[in-house]
Amino acid sequence: MFPYCKLKEEDIRAYLPTVTPEQVLASLYKTAPTFSDFLHFIAPAALQVIPQMRAQARIIKELHFGKAVRLYAPLYVSNYCINDCVYCAFKTSHRHARKRLTMDEIIAEAEVIAGYGIQSLLLVSGEDPKAMSVDFLAEAVRRLRRMFPYISIEIYPMDQASYRKLFEAGVHGLTIYQETYQEDLYKTLHRHGPKADYHKRLEYLAGGAAAGFYNVGIGALLGLYDWHIEAVSVAAHGLWLRKKFWQTKVQFSFPRITPIPGGVDVPHQVGEDELEQMMLAFRLFFHEADLFISTRENHLFRERVAQTCASHVSAGSQVVPGGYRAADRKQDLLGQFTRNDRTSVADVDHDLSGLGLEIVYKDWDNCIGV
Repeated sequence: MFPYCKLKEEDIRAYLPTVTPEQVLASLYKTAPTFSDFLHFIAPAALQVIPQMRAQARIIKELHFGKAVRLYAPLYVSNYCINDCVYCAFKTSHRHARKRLTMDEIIAEAEVIAGYGIQSLLLVSGEDPKAMSVDFLAEAVRRLRRMFPYISIEIYPMDQASYRKLFEAGVHGLTIYQETYQEDLYKTLHRHGPKADYHKRLEYLAGGAAAGFYNVGIGALLGLYDWHIEAVSVAAHGLWLRKKFWQTKVQFSFPRITPIPGGVDVPHQVGEDELEQMMLAFRLFFHEADLFISTRENHLFRERVAQTCASHVSAGSQVVPGGYRAADRKQDLLGQFTRNDRTSVADVDHDLSGLGLEIVYKDWDNCIGV
């Protein structure tokens, strides 16, 4: 469990089966839901009232976001990694083709993404600090800012001074997944490398918020443990960050494990219905929070949650370094996950627009300061 969560796992497990559909409905229409209401939203009984949850989540989403859905794209700059995480294709013990992008290659990849019209970029890397140094990344960000008004990062954790350097270069958001909040399980999954330190990893997001990032993103890798328990920890972590760093917005992602070469059997499968329930629960409890859904999920599912709870949807994603320029050629490079939605940006725009949603390619522009 998240260390600052006041609830114990055994109490959560004892309570959730006792929740009734009537309790879920009573929680559903509260203007200020409590954490007990969040527990109702993730309880098994909530699956019986999913249509009502969808309807209310849609109302809340439209109240705070209108009909807008923001598109973004990830840019992978390296799939080298010094960690040996059991579940990850990037793990150092996995013998597979690797690639680091040069500065020119990063810019060339970015030009392809910009050509799609997308202006929100997520820089992603394995933990490769020697090659992808802070100074190198800062210079890359300064160049990328000429094309993208909004840049966020999902790379190796850094100290606060390094985060500040990237913030000053033009990074606005930081995402770090704890992967699992169960400390004993965490230790068995993260065998070697800096990521093996459970408590240290929890501290980095606070350092990023203190460094000035406008947004910090969190999540658990769904499938490693019981999603109900992970959901409680993610929510508790979000509340803690919001209380400690009220000037920074907390964002939530919901990545499920997908089949990958050298991957792991999923010990706690999370079905689509359960994933949707979890996302609806977060929208019903965190009314103003950004909720992200990636191409790990199929197109129809992404369409569905974009209408009710997701505010950010990736589009046209490539998950290998150099993937955008090589999109039409055979690749044997190592991807972080299996894409289950390969729909083009134009088709994502067309399909979501056809559902009455407003597709936003750019909703951030820095008009004050650097």
